[in-house]
Order: sequence, then structure tokens, then C-alpha cells
Amino acid sequence: MKISLLVLASCLATPTFAAKVYQWRDADGRVFYSDQPAPGQNARERNIRVQSSTASQVQDQASMVLYVSPECGQPCSDAVALLDSRKINYELKNPNRSEPQMIEFINLVGSLSVRTPVLLMGKKVLSPWDKLIWGATLNKAGYPVQDKKNASQAK
Repeated sequence: MKISLLVLASCLATPTFAAKVYQWRDADGRVFYSDQPAPGQNARERNIRVQSSTASQVQDQASMVLYVSPECGQPCSDAVALLDSRKINYELKNPNRSEPQMIEFINLVGSLSVRTPVLLMGKKVLSPWDKLIWGATLNKAGYPVQDKKNASQAK
């Protein structure tokens, strides 16, 4: 009994650095995200990097949180692709998933009528989705576009 409590306590004390999220499309083309793959769907596994509080203190760049929702569709997929293409560490949140995330989202944007995706970049909030504006904002913050030539030569 004491050993199992010790193991449980050590697991809870260990910071989580990655979370698995599954993405898939239904027959109507809507994009869905979940912590488990949907039965009978061709789900794509994504590893979302979650920063611990000690890791975020060490990191020089602003923390990123991307808010998505199941009904968001292509704009959310494009926002995820933009952040992934630049190898940016971010946390993925769905305000429809839990009450605390919904309250956090409302406090951030002021209303549930604001459509996802919404990107929290340090204290800056990017909304609505616009690839050019988001890309320029990431450039200005020091998240450069990854050079495709150098990336292919490194393989």
C-alpha cells in the first residue's frame, strides 16, 4: 500500500511535457480533435508539447496557447499547420471541452461568440484567423519561417 502511494505521488510530481491529441475529419469535412482516436475514423496522431512551469521560466520566448473547437474546421487545421511548420511549442486547448477552459477562453476574448482559432502569444491575442497576419506576427516575434531547402538537405 505504501509503495503504491509512493509511485502515485512520484507520477503526479513529474511534469508532463507532451500530450497526444488525435485529429480526424467526418464525412462532411469537419475537423475534430480528441484525446482518443474515434472508432472507425482515420485519425492522425499529434504530439502537443505542454510546457511545465519550470520549463516556461527558462524559455525566452512567449508561451503559446492555440484555442480550437470541433466546428472550426479548416481555419483551425491551418493554424495548427502554421505553428507546426515553424516548429513552435504550443499548448492546444478546446474551450468546449471543459468548463475551466471555457471560462479561460471567455476571460481572454470577452465572449463565447468569438470563433476559433484564437492564438494567445504571451499577452498578445490573435483573432480572427488570417494566415498573413498570423505569419507576420510570428515573424515579428522571432519565429521565422523554416527554410525548406535546408530542412530537406538535413534529411
